[in-house]
Amino acid sequence: MNSLPTHASIVAEIDLEPALAADSGGSASGGRSWVFRFFDFIRITIENGLGIASIIFCTAIAANIPIAQFLSFGYLLEVSGRLARGETIKDSLVGVSKAFRIGVVLLGTWLLLIPVRFFSDAFWYEAYLIDPASDQTRLMRFLQVLFIGLTLLQIGAAWVCGGKFRYFFWQLVAPFSFGVWLFRKLLGSGFTRPILNFFFKWISPNLVNDFCNVQPPTDWFVPAILWKKLRSGSFYTEIRDGLWNFVFSLNLWHYFKLGFVGFVGSAIWLALPTVLLIGATRLAGGSAILCAVFGVVTAIPVFVILLYQQTHFAREQKFSSFWQPGVVLANFRRAPIAHVVALLLVLIFAIPLFILKIEQIPVELLWLLSIVFVLFSWPSRIVTGLAYRRGTRKTASGRWWIRWPEMTMAIPIAASFVLILSLTRYVSWHGAFSMIENHVFLLPAPFWL
Repeated sequence: MNSLPTHASIVAEIDLEPALAADSGGSASGGRSWVFRFFDFIRITIENGLGIASIIFCTAIAANIPIAQFLSFGYLLEVSGRLARGETIKDSLVGVSKAFRIGVVLLGTWLLLIPVRFFSDAFWYEAYLIDPASDQTRLMRFLQVLFIGLTLLQIGAAWVCGGKFRYFFWQLVAPFSFGVWLFRKLLGSGFTRPILNFFFKWISPNLVNDFCNVQPPTDWFVPAILWKKLRSGSFYTEIRDGLWNFVFSLNLWHYFKLGFVGFVGSAIWLALPTVLLIGATRLAGGSAILCAVFGVVTAIPVFVILLYQQTHFAREQKFSSFWQPGVVLANFRRAPIAHVVALLLVLIFAIPLFILKIEQIPVELLWLLSIVFVLFSWPSRIVTGLAYRRGTRKTASGRWWIRWPEMTMAIPIAASFVLILSLTRYVSWHGAFSMIENHVFLLPAPFWL
């Protein structure tokens, strides 16, 4: 799904040392030097890593919020769907740059609020407990309100200027940044630049040009950025349009719809075997045995195909795709080894998560457990997407006497799924009904009943 372009001030890349940053357009004589490209590579790698961490954190939080859970499930389906459509793993990590921006804003805001909480607890609240009506308490209250106001102004200025990490602490960074900025201005003067070219051009032709390419303070100094925005006369409209474009570009409705429809389709596939397996634990005598037998018989083929049925749905993004098992089985036949290996990896990723559901933890800490669930569910969606893509790229199936034995290897893997799922009723918090909370095929959360 294509995203709308975001406002430049919001999606601009972070640079922890603004005065050292060169113009993204490179030097006048051509591309950037290999030295600056190397530092750009390190910066981009760090940004992608933090962006992935932010996605995991945000999806883990959403996985424990009713209704918002479908956003988390929809994002994971989108990952496998993009791979199934032939995109690369890099392209399937959708929203990394936006998640990085959100993570930086949340981290900077949280760090700025720490001193406020410390002041409130260590000074005002203690004075209030000793004597609520004393002059000391009133002074601490006044200082607390003043401190909160200044902190909110600091946070607001950082948000308005683009939310880069250094903007939250610009007073601390400013002396160093101005020192580097002035130093680079001096090195780029007409007297020193020829000397630098003589001594350092052998390292890279554009090294001196990159180093002397100085950004104006209105690009990195928060008061200068604010003054520039105020003078432009479009301060409010820039903030409004930038925030709206950024929120709209997150495609939250797309992920929600994908997750909700995917959940409904998957729940229909799982309904019969899950009800039969639960019935085997609630009934007695011959009825329990009958439910157990039919539950296992219906669950094994469902567990073999459902992950790839979900991937097929995410690829086509049509609800009717859930009812095309023939297409999925044909894809399975063209790449049976890839599908079996992916199914085995999903089982390996799922086993630790079943263990973590043995005891329910406090609701306030569920997001910590959900981080582990998302962290293991994401690779599962990647390997299923890659296996499906492998099948779509092959034009013909192998010989039947080789293909069918390879495909039947999926049966013991699916049977292991059924066995593990059945055993969870003895150790999981919700007993037999924990089988409804099937994190392998449904929401990536430990407890969502």
